[in-house]
Amino acid sequence: MTARDPRLDEIIEGLEETGWAAEVCDAEWNLIWVSSQARTLIGQEDDSALGIGKHILASRQEPAWQRVVSADAQEHWVRLNVPQMLADDPGAKDRLAELARPELRQAVADSEPADIPMWTWLGHTTGLISAIDDVRNFGMRVRTREGDPFATVYIYGANLPATLLALVAQGDQGLFERMARLADPGRREAAVLFADIQASGELSRHLSSAAYFRLVQQLFTRLDQIVIDAKGIVGKHAGDGISAFFLADDCGSREASAAAALDTALELARAAEETGAGSELEPAHELRLNIGVHWGGALYMGQIVTGGRLEVTALGDEVNECARIQESARDGAVLASKALIERLEPEHARNVGIDPENASYTTVAELPDAPEKAVRDAGSIPITEVPCER
Repeated sequence: MTARDPRLDEIIEGLEETGWAAEVCDAEWNLIWVSSQARTLIGQEDDSALGIGKHILASRQEPAWQRVVSADAQEHWVRLNVPQMLADDPGAKDRLAELARPELRQAVADSEPADIPMWTWLGHTTGLISAIDDVRNFGMRVRTREGDPFATVYIYGANLPATLLALVAQGDQGLFERMARLADPGRREAAVLFADIQASGELSRHLSSAAYFRLVQQLFTRLDQIVIDAKGIVGKHAGDGISAFFLADDCGSREASAAAALDTALELARAAEETGAGSELEPAHELRLNIGVHWGGALYMGQIVTGGRLEVTALGDEVNECARIQESARDGAVLASKALIERLEPEHARNVGIDPENASYTTVAELPDAPEKAVRDAGSIPITEVPCER
């Protein structure tokens, strides 16, 4: 087997470091590499299923590509790329037509040689990357100083203006990567957290709308970052509340995810008090966050992607129960379920003020402030209040 041109390896290494969706062909237009990001978007990791080693026209016949690129986009791609191939070998039209799908052979036959240093096309996608919809593709034939071709590079990106990409870039990359791993919905083990501002309506009446907006914006920016730093996934912001999930797969173990959720809950409570103390609220109106944390052993989790939002959601009794635990908390309390506490490492439990072997619990129904809905949906759940340093 002929050794690969080392210059190709340099190109591949550089592209992989960028995190872009990309492909590289050798001098003969054989597909030799597909980036990890492109594989994720296509939904295929196997080299043979991607057509690695085949002429790129032949690789496009593989089901993995057919599934995500529309018929119109395929024809557009052929009409744009085959002229570049013919520029290197004008007599190759018949051979290229044999490599192409039957419905694309006329597009090959219509092509004439055209040597363009860089070309671009806009293709409509389907399947797993339909959320991106239109994908912008840049192709470039790489040549030596003497003009001999030794590679073709393709780079793919969303067809979005820079101003919108800048908004996306404000998000946390680690969080987005954790969300991306939930593209395929399924059962997951995770700790669940719900938090809500106590008496938010009363607080808002003591501030101007602008001042209350600034307070909520500052608070939730800080709360989200605390969740992100703990390898959690920020869920919905409903009203004046927040939800979060800490997957065992992301945190490394069940014990670690339970610990991350509990530590985050305590930090969120402290952050709320500090944010309130530095705000325009009068001392008589404290900013308190009531929090519940629970364990979900088989949550059904996945992405919800629509034209209006991108979020991760989870279904399961434990999600509803955690929300009811949170609704039963008062005055900035952190309520943790027995199911979560007993998944902590004993040393970690002691570090947060809980004796795991002698801890006592009460049920949600026994809490004096538990609303009727909480008693109905989660009344039998044993919980304990976790000490929170003030």
